[in-house]
Amino acid sequence: MGRVLTDVKVSNFGDILTNQEKIRTIEVKDCLVDTGAAMLGLHKDQIERLGLVFLRKITLKTANGLVERDVFGVARVEIKERESEFDVVELPDDVPILVGYIVLEQLDLVPDPAHQRLISNPASGGKYALDLYFEEVNKRRF
Repeated sequence: MGRVLTDVKVSNFGDILTNQEKIRTIEVKDCLVDTGAAMLGLHKDQIERLGLVFLRKITLKTANGLVERDVFGVARVEIKERESEFDVVELPDDVPILVGYIVLEQLDLVPDPAHQRLISNPASGGKYALDLYFEEVNKRRF
């Protein structure tokens, strides 16, 4: 197994919604895909460049225990030509940019650790698909 890294494009969704002439956007190379993390995590200077708005404080469970962090929003996140909107958690500068499982699930992407890359979910046949319901297979009849 190896580390899975991916490039991420992040834009201020408020700029997009209000048809701003200039949409604040950053491109971040080699973000760490972390299926143990929930959200997209960015550093303070990146959040400020995007002009994201403070939403709330949350408590996070980390390897070092519980910590309080600020959450900002809303950001449009694009990875592998798939995009959606997410809140962003502020990370300390000594932590790599993290792409968490909520982002992966919503964009229908999965890590391929053997090849150290992010891929389209094979269960979706390479197409962008989301689960809305689950079929019951081999249903027993009584």
